[in-house]
Amino acid sequence: MKALFGFVSAGGGRIVQRKKSLAVFFFFSALFSLSAQVELALHGSVETLFALPFSKDLNLTDSRAAFTGEVSAYAGQASAFVSLSAAYNGLSPERTGFSLEEAWADWSAGGFFLRLGRQFLSWGAADGLILTDVVCPQNLTAYAGLDFAGSRLAVDGLKLHYSFPAFAAEAVWLPLFTPARLPENSQNPLYGIFYPSSIDMGGTALPVSVSGAAPPRTIADGEYGLRLSWYAPALDVSVMVFYGWNDLPFMEKSLILSEASPPVPAGLALRPEYGRTVTAGADASVPLGDFLLRLEAAWTGGGRYDRSAEETAAAFSAGRGDGPVKKHNLKLLAGLDWNPSGWTLSAQYYEDLLPDAYSGGTARPWRKSALTLRAGRGFFRETLNISARCFLDLQDFDTAAGVSADYALTDALSLSLGSDFFSGGIENRGTYGAYKDLNCLWIKGLFRF
Repeated sequence: MKALFGFVSAGGGRIVQRKKSLAVFFFFSALFSLSAQVELALHGSVETLFALPFSKDLNLTDSRAAFTGEVSAYAGQASAFVSLSAAYNGLSPERTGFSLEEAWADWSAGGFFLRLGRQFLSWGAADGLILTDVVCPQNLTAYAGLDFAGSRLAVDGLKLHYSFPAFAAEAVWLPLFTPARLPENSQNPLYGIFYPSSIDMGGTALPVSVSGAAPPRTIADGEYGLRLSWYAPALDVSVMVFYGWNDLPFMEKSLILSEASPPVPAGLALRPEYGRTVTAGADASVPLGDFLLRLEAAWTGGGRYDRSAEETAAAFSAGRGDGPVKKHNLKLLAGLDWNPSGWTLSAQYYEDLLPDAYSGGTARPWRKSALTLRAGRGFFRETLNISARCFLDLQDFDTAAGVSADYALTDALSLSLGSDFFSGGIENRGTYGAYKDLNCLWIKGLFRF
């Protein structure tokens, strides 16, 4: 469930610093190039979140506080924006400190719009699922529950947008690859989901050691994308292509042998790696009276998937290491939105296929399908908003569900209360079964100024 997780490489400190320096350079270069007629606007927020799990084995699922400051500058057809965050994370000390969230400058003339720097980019029409929205990776070193939008990472690059009356084109270039992030601290409740302490190999539990990942670091390893959109009274259509890297690392596996004679397996070494991928897709929105029909499809080439347990065991028996297998991936989605009497209701049907893995060869099944449901409504002139959502896997019937209520105490201060639930389904085989210890009650406070 990619919407829940991201990745931090142990050796990625230098590339992070380079990317921060690049984003700050873009921002201040743009500021100094503006005319003397500059208008400034200052905004910010303070947010706290605490999540208390229902499991007796855990103290807190999440505990964090963050201050975010934002500066916007405007001068004619040019503008710039920077967002800085200072955060304290009680469960992930590596995420405590200062960070540069966004830093960009843009310029517009006629139908052209150019933005340079660290920014968020959103493509596609799916709600909480990733099909064509592959530009921004995930940042889930801290628990994000079912909040897909809140787990996104900004990327460093250039966006060029051009709009006609009924057509738009958008090209992006990301010179430095931004991987998704996973927790580094073993005390984090999410750590064990991605880095298990042991793996069963033929009835023997082998301890696992994980080496640091080495994400691509040069401009030659950059990512590129193009999206074209058409707008009509009864139909909106977009097509896209993105040439990049898999955001989440795949694992190269090798046996660690003992010093005994003859040597016997003593452990399993995992080495995170990245590979090139290309994604092509399309999405459409069609009004149908009081309903809105959303369609989306994406094909990805170069994806990596774990081999079957039998193939892994055979590779180790032959004295070879084991890595993932490349497979093409096809994702399809149909969604329907309805807004009766102030309610917002949404349902989506989702298919995730590995067409060339029908006869086996991968650990995951060749077909996965899911159903998502969402309902929400505002009360008391939208000062109280209540929502509920559910993800249901239709193979193993594992689920992820959540309910929440957000109340605006004032225009600047709001308080949210919610709960998230995960179930493993049949024999705990499903994707969400690994998260069952994260069932929790959470509370969040937000003050904006």
